Amino acid sequence: MANSRKSKPISPDRVEATVGAALGPLLFPGARLVLGLSGGLDSVVLLEVLRRLAAPMDFHLSCVHVNHNISPNARRWAAFCARRCKQLKLALTVYQVDIEPYRADGLEAAARRARYEIYAKQKTVDFVVLAQHLDDQAETLLLQLLRGAGVKGGAAMPLVRGQHPGGGKRAANSAAIVRPMLALSRVEIETYARANRLKWVEDESNADTRYDRNFLRHRVLPVLAEAFPGYRTTLARAAGHLAEANSLLDQLAQADAKRAAKGHTLALAELRRLGYARSKNLLRWMLRQRDGSTPEADRLHEGLRQVFDAGDDAAVRVDLGGIELRRYAGRAYLLAALPVPPDELRGDWDGRRAWTLPELGGVLRFSRRLGAGLSCERARSTGLSLRLRQGGEKLRLRAGGSTRSLKNLLQEARLPPWERERLPLLYCGAALVAVPGLGIASGWEAGPGERGWLITWRVQA
Repeated sequence: MANSRKSKPISPDRVEATVGAALGPLLFPGARLVLGLSGGLDSVVLLEVLRRLAAPMDFHLSCVHVNHNISPNARRWAAFCARRCKQLKLALTVYQVDIEPYRADGLEAAARRARYEIYAKQKTVDFVVLAQHLDDQAETLLLQLLRGAGVKGGAAMPLVRGQHPGGGKRAANSAAIVRPMLALSRVEIETYARANRLKWVEDESNADTRYDRNFLRHRVLPVLAEAFPGYRTTLARAAGHLAEANSLLDQLAQADAKRAAKGHTLALAELRRLGYARSKNLLRWMLRQRDGSTPEADRLHEGLRQVFDAGDDAAVRVDLGGIELRRYAGRAYLLAALPVPPDELRGDWDGRRAWTLPELGGVLRFSRRLGAGLSCERARSTGLSLRLRQGGEKLRLRAGGSTRSLKNLLQEARLPPWERERLPLLYCGAALVAVPGLGIASGWEAGPGERGWLITWRVQA
């Protein structure tokens, strides 16, 4: 039986009203907006809408165009954007980007990553405005689900969010990204463009169904629309539900972190109390706060399994994508991947206050203190050098105390094994005189009123 429902006529005025309603609660007088202008239909329409809203809503508008150098027509698109902005007397900045460093992610993802790094550099504006719409939202949700995304991935694109360039931490002072056309369909946007006689450029790659998004757009969604004509709105609503669920999971993770986390470490007893599901949620949240990344589900599960099940003396080390999950003395550690320490390392201190040692993944720092630390005079007269543990080192930390093996002293200090193997030892001649984190050898301390060096070692966390 034919569908007897009549579609509502599309009003071009709805486009401006929708964009204005989305921006209204966010903007303030004199706000500075920069539009990501590709030259395609969607961004050209948003340019026209923002141009009309700028005066009544009291905001300043400029544009940025990113040339990915993928299409042979890329220069023509940049020239089109330049002409249009000149006609409208709007500032335009054109960026050339190189996507080669990100090719392993696939062409689409590489272009997106390079583009968003440019957006993150827009530090003299308040908002970066992008032209994604209702159809894009539906496509994004389906793609995320087909790739096995969780609740956060299913939340798709929010109206507004802070930036995490390249998947990393939020850029300092970076403008928030705003997508004011998420409630508008592609048909509504095209109707607006036709009604206002706008011109735009066509990206020939949009017809290439070898790309996942284009395959969905041209081959799958038209069939879906036959049975579910309102699928765009329905999927957008589902994404909204997932966004709410993700917000609740983040709040739960924050509450769990207060009990289980201390810095970049977590108490194993608390993780066991939470169980696998909440522990995974907590770890995902901590990793996102740290560098914006989310590890694959199987890696995260394997990491927790090893943390929970391995013996107390087991060397647990699981790669979670640039961050390592380790375990020691009843705690789990989230650490930046550390370089493999060299078999031998030697060096002479040249007096610098910060001695960076990339081979060990850390920095030695020296600060003067009266009557404390390593005697400056003795260190200067004898010379101070650095070595790594070779085994058999001994140290006496107090006058009249016993000389003990460095191995036992480090174990008693509860220093994790991966820090012990990277710990720089400081010598004056053949004498071990200072071990950062443990202390100064007896007889080498600065006396009362004498200047000394306080020496600290900080490993990359």
